Amino acid sequence: MEDEPYVETAIQFASGTIKYLMNDNGFLQANLEITQIFKKNEQIITVDKYNLSSPEMKDSTVEDFFDVRRFLVESDVYDFELIIKDLNANEKVQGDFKIEVPIIKPLQLECSEVDFIQELTKTDVKDNFTKNGYRLIPYFTNYFPPLYDKIVYYLEFYNAPSIFLSGEPFAATFNVRDVKTETILEDYFQYKKLTSSEVIPIINILPIDLLPSGEYELIINVVNLNQEVVLEKVVPFRRRNDLPEPVIDMTTLDIDNSFGDELSADSIFYYVGSLMPIAEQFEYELIRDMLNSHDTLKMKHFFYEFWKKTAPHDSEGAWLKYKAQVKYAERLFGTQIRAGYDTDRGRIHLKHGAPNFVTDQPVGTSAYPYMIWHYYKIGTQSNIRFVFYNPDLVTNDYPLLHSDLNGEIKNNNWQQEILKRNNSNSDLQQRNTGNSGIYFEN
Repeated sequence: MEDEPYVETAIQFASGTIKYLMNDNGFLQANLEITQIFKKNEQIITVDKYNLSSPEMKDSTVEDFFDVRRFLVESDVYDFELIIKDLNANEKVQGDFKIEVPIIKPLQLECSEVDFIQELTKTDVKDNFTKNGYRLIPYFTNYFPPLYDKIVYYLEFYNAPSIFLSGEPFAATFNVRDVKTETILEDYFQYKKLTSSEVIPIINILPIDLLPSGEYELIINVVNLNQEVVLEKVVPFRRRNDLPEPVIDMTTLDIDNSFGDELSADSIFYYVGSLMPIAEQFEYELIRDMLNSHDTLKMKHFFYEFWKKTAPHDSEGAWLKYKAQVKYAERLFGTQIRAGYDTDRGRIHLKHGAPNFVTDQPVGTSAYPYMIWHYYKIGTQSNIRFVFYNPDLVTNDYPLLHSDLNGEIKNNNWQQEILKRNNSNSDLQQRNTGNSGIYFEN
């Protein structure tokens, strides 16, 4: 495929959404039927229908798995259809969207899309995951949370011999630009000398352990001997880091005519508190101190700076969208003594969005009312659940009892806690509580 245009499709299968059955070897395994179709004007150009089995799993702790396919197609715009059938559960999902395969101009240097990589290993095995001697597992987002200390990415340059003579030196430079300040971060500059070839593969590693939280752009340039830029590629990405930021003298900020200045003393207290679910860890104590001091001017400065940092291009628009979610959380999760954003359900909703699926058990003779929120994916984790319950049977609080998301409360005895409503400890020890986990596992 080196001399022809191609489309590469990469699919990540969330383990919690697929049914696993015991295979003949005594292992759990998922079995899928995948159909990928490229159409143009309702005419099928190419189709690939195949069965795919997951890696064999030893126990109920199953992991996500991946599939990568490549298709030789001409440069054009296609209607792409993807159909995935779970053969174990006899369930099917499908979707379609347009794919544009750009024309590679023969006398112009071109660049492929930049693929972020979550796992990179050297290998002699040749399969769809392998490129230039490396096995590459794709990373399906441009958001990099604190657990990542580097960004690995892959790209290809095409048609270098059309503009660079044999033996003529040229290079690729890699910069990081802060979107908010529009400045190039000199500490992240990288440089690679290149050799002319029809296809030039690039695997690069960008350390981000000291990169503060924010929105950034990866700037990729190819320069000739005269330091002239002959190609530029811009790739946006977001970083969240738990590093403490420099203390800002917020009293020096100009908030005149800003949306933060229009909030009343009562509302600024409420809305600054509502930022807790989405604030960085180092900001928690600052927010608490401001709320305790009732310094409305300081809160207004903080509120304005928070949204300028979070969404520099449309701070007010971003705030209004979040404000609507805060009101939603207040309406559904607020209690007589706690604001909606301050409840566990409100916090999780504001931080991670609405769950993909909710199991609600409001009444039960032997169990407290409880509900389980299921997220197919949060960050790099898949199949995440939050268990909330109502032990006082009066308020609408529903505190968080257990979650398998890293950083959240974990309680291996959560099922027993839910069943304590009309059972003594001795009763619980004798009961088989496995049935109460059916809703959790499904």
